[in-house]
Amino acid sequence: MLFTASVSVCAEFVNVFIDKVVAAQFLGDTALAAISFFTPLFSFIFFMSAVVMVGSLVCYSIELGRMNKEKADRFFGQSLILSFIVGVFMVVLFSAGKGIMFGVMEVEPELLNYVNEFYGWFLGLAFIIPLNNTLQEMVYVDGDTGTCKASYAALLLGNLVLSCIFCRFMGMSGIALGTLLSVMLSIIVLCTHFARKNNSLRFVWHFNMRDSMSVIRFSIAEACEFFFFALFAGLMNLYFVANFSSDRITVLSVVYEIVELSVVFNGIWMAAEPLINIYRGEDNDRGVLQVMRFVNWTVLKESLLATAILLFCAPLLTHVFHIRSEELAGEMAFAIRACAVGLCPLALVKIYAAFHVHEKPVLSFIFILFVMFLSPVVCVMGAGALWGGEYVWLGFGAAPFLAMGLCAGVQVLIYGRARFPLLLEHLTVADYWHMHDMLLTPENLIAYRDSVGELLKRKSVNEMSVVKAMLLLEEMGMSVYERNAGRRVFVEFAVLLREKDFVLVIKDDGKIMDLTDLEQSVTGLRAYLVNMFMTVQREKQYLLTSNYNRHVFRFDR
Repeated sequence: MLFTASVSVCAEFVNVFIDKVVAAQFLGDTALAAISFFTPLFSFIFFMSAVVMVGSLVCYSIELGRMNKEKADRFFGQSLILSFIVGVFMVVLFSAGKGIMFGVMEVEPELLNYVNEFYGWFLGLAFIIPLNNTLQEMVYVDGDTGTCKASYAALLLGNLVLSCIFCRFMGMSGIALGTLLSVMLSIIVLCTHFARKNNSLRFVWHFNMRDSMSVIRFSIAEACEFFFFALFAGLMNLYFVANFSSDRITVLSVVYEIVELSVVFNGIWMAAEPLINIYRGEDNDRGVLQVMRFVNWTVLKESLLATAILLFCAPLLTHVFHIRSEELAGEMAFAIRACAVGLCPLALVKIYAAFHVHEKPVLSFIFILFVMFLSPVVCVMGAGALWGGEYVWLGFGAAPFLAMGLCAGVQVLIYGRARFPLLLEHLTVADYWHMHDMLLTPENLIAYRDSVGELLKRKSVNEMSVVKAMLLLEEMGMSVYERNAGRRVFVEFAVLLREKDFVLVIKDDGKIMDLTDLEQSVTGLRAYLVNMFMTVQREKQYLLTSNYNRHVFRFDR
């Protein structure tokens, strides 16, 4: 899921990157600079689509965590409706704003002509991208990573092939047409998910202002990332046009791609977010903490690896963009290396902004404001004023470090050091959640069954409930093990102790099966015992969650 999520969040940016490479290879430096003028427009499209897709994904996952599938389906249906509305709004906005944008662009006629050629089919992209992004997120959260990967292949390979073909005959407009057709192809691939047996997404015609506000609330951090980057890119375009030559605008176009590369780290959050939101729906802060430890280590390792690759390969990237001038190639390599230094703090600030959006949306907004707009503007313009255009790129590398320091200072100032940085409230009270995940084997299962029995006895649970829970855990676990014979299955057990009762949660990544279903066929003694347990166990629930089986049982204490 981590690989699929990482590809998902950067797919659209890689698509724009492909457009830049094709433009540079077939049409030259001026065409590459022309696409940089669309960077703020693409970022605004991604901002508006993120307002829909991110919040819808969060609300959908939280309702699954609460075992409320009916409401989750309503959020899915609403997400598609909102995507269509956003697409129409984008077309109207960019059609009306074209004249204004062209009026303020004081650039060479050749550059302006390339921008005008790309703009025609760009309106189609503005309409269709929100729907594609929303479908990708929702199919992913439904656990169908195979279809997601196929859609990314259709999107990226389709764009590369189609843009190269159409560019030869239609020039700059051919690149835009190839990109549009690749997005349409991606949507067609994603729609095949609804014909699959394990599809749990159900379209429900639903639109509610209160639910829409919930979606917007949970989208604010990641959506504002695109919005503030759009503002930053627009401001930088004006700043560079006013103060530097067009060659430096070409370098700026590549720098945008390096900054946008940080979106790949959002894939780490995207992989973890469904699990974190399910734990939040369960009020399981221990589960949240466990997943965030994984997130921190993964961000650190991936960002350091990306930094090392960019530092080493910076000169090679100049050849990808077909830069002929040695002086321009040297400055571009320097700019890439300067940006690479700041990838780790940039990734960390963005991850924690996304984390805090659920409970502390204002704090999340402040994080994104600092890292995507205020700090870069101050550092880039400051570097330009102090050292001139040749070293203006140092500001891009310094900005994330400044933003990380400011964000940490603001959080400590407002909330104190006690619960820094996650601000989890329930970890400070009695340990009411007890979790364990393991490879499912008979030996591991029996050992955990015994440890659960000892735990419940220590917590003064009545003996009858202890015996029921131990027997149910063993028979459920063995049923999963036997029905997945020959394959490795991982299982997570969690026990929630409350004042008058306790809850047993069992999750596994094996074959999809609802063991609470009393109508299932009894094929052996084990199946008969499980069926008998389900008959007498009144409070039970099953819900397929991100392609994991999830069984929940409640017992009296």
